[in-house]
Amino acid sequence: MAGFSFELDMDKAMRGLDIAMQKAQRSQEFMDTMGETLVSSTHQHFKDGVGPDGKKWKTSQRASKEGGQTLVDSARLRNAVTYEATSQMVVIGVNAVYARIHQLGGKTGRGLKVEMPARPYIYINDEDRAEIRALAVAEMKSMFGV
Repeated sequence: MAGFSFELDMDKAMRGLDIAMQKAQRSQEFMDTMGETLVSSTHQHFKDGVGPDGKKWKTSQRASKEGGQTLVDSARLRNAVTYEATSQMVVIGVNAVYARIHQLGGKTGRGLKVEMPARPYIYINDEDRAEIRALAVAEMKSMFGV
């Protein structure tokens, strides 16, 4: 045959795709890595004291009086940040009953007389997106042996 020819070993190609599919189905390790990354990032949000808009959190009364960081008096809230992962998804959350009021703000206390400002600490910023993207690219490369 003159010109150009192309040969494809379908058995080899299918084995490669089969291996990639098996790795994709066993992505628990990848999701755990994502969860650990998001928890670490959230810990950094506490350290920085900055919300998703890039603005510093309003200083708490306790931090104003005693010094220290807002939302980090005992570090119980920060240390309660956790994740759950399956091979299909990862969820980040906080195992503390008072987590919601600090994240979203609102009225609290007896008779709901105290207005708590929102101090969002769980969010994904551009730096987080870049890290997640890099993890996903590395995972895809490893799936295809690149």
